[in-house]
Amino acid sequence: MSKCRQNKVDEEKLPWYYNLYSTLKNTPINCTLLIVSAFVFYKVVKITHRRRNKNLAQNPQSNGKLNINAKLPALKCDMNVKELREYDGVRPDGRILVAVNFNIYDVSCAKHFYGKDGTYPHYAGCDISRNLINFSAEKNEREDFDDLSDLTTKQKSTLLEWDHQYSDRYPLVGRLLPEQEPSIDFDIEKSESEDIAALEEQFM
Repeated sequence: MSKCRQNKVDEEKLPWYYNLYSTLKNTPINCTLLIVSAFVFYKVVKITHRRRNKNLAQNPQSNGKLNINAKLPALKCDMNVKELREYDGVRPDGRILVAVNFNIYDVSCAKHFYGKDGTYPHYAGCDISRNLINFSAEKNEREDFDDLSDLTTKQKSTLLEWDHQYSDRYPLVGRLLPEQEPSIDFDIEKSESEDIAALEEQFM
């Protein structure tokens, strides 16, 4: 077998990436063009993504539909059961709240779970403490405040674990209170704290 033919057979046995490397090594311009092309492609994708996000921010209700990615302003207030019911996702802003272990969480970002067409649509605007304990997807129709006083130690422990999970994932809005108990006005509380801080600075 001739030496030239032997070299050709040996090259055919080499892995494909070796041949690619040899080609790029022998023709440096190919390597340069590959790098430039990859850089240009990256820039185009980045600019397109940036423009898309800008358009979403400027048109949060494009096509007449609420943009679920549009960030809602933070909500801080205590509520009773009746007030909580209003935040079931059908409001114009689409805000959804749920109560877990007397804590109210804003789950608006998880419409795929709590929205009208989500996995747990009956949770929206409700105290779902017993649902989580009993693994129930039924709607809590109870109109009065549930003090959960009949829960066993094990059930309370389970509910506390759920509460920790929700606190890690969703913003805390406030506390779920009995109707006769006055709610805390967070704006007034914040204003009073600022006034106290200002007075302390004057006398220091």
